[in-house]
Amino acid sequence: MAQSSQTAFRGGWNRDTGCPVHAFSLVVCRHPDTRLWLAVNENKGRGWWLPGGFVECGDDHFDTAIKETKEEAGVDVVLKGVLRVENNMTAFGGRQRVVFYAEPADLKQKPKDTPDKESQGAKWMSLEELREKGKLKPPKGLRGMELLDWANYLDRGGTIYPLEILATEETPVPIP
Repeated sequence: MAQSSQTAFRGGWNRDTGCPVHAFSLVVCRHPDTRLWLAVNENKGRGWWLPGGFVECGDDHFDTAIKETKEEAGVDVVLKGVLRVENNMTAFGGRQRVVFYAEPADLKQKPKDTPDKESQGAKWMSLEELREKGKLKPPKGLRGMELLDWANYLDRGGTIYPLEILATEETPVPIP
């Protein structure tokens, strides 16, 4: 067993050892009335980004998306759809990310503004504010361009896929 684990760690996973997969949920949240985008000011000077995080044992992508948005941004959300499922397989294992589209559950709820272990806070931002932050380096700028890219995508009428696109193997095939 020790040999199999060690081989898997060095990038030699196979059917016997299994493939370690790290799963993450990300949330693109837009306020339906103001059309503003929810941005999280990440800890450690990493800049502004999407709410999201690692799918813990016992959780699923849906649970994680809702939990991480609340923890990092202080906003309760309703998941409305899936923007993309990303899956990468390498010799060292797999990485899967599900990018959700969400809206706030309470349209009057304000994002958190007190730093804690999850984030420095969060803010609703316009597309123009995101564009401006995209020109800056962290910590004042965006951690990556994903939030801006998804905001542009949705602003241009991009597709939001139904939540039912994600299912467990046990979920029955829907009847049309």
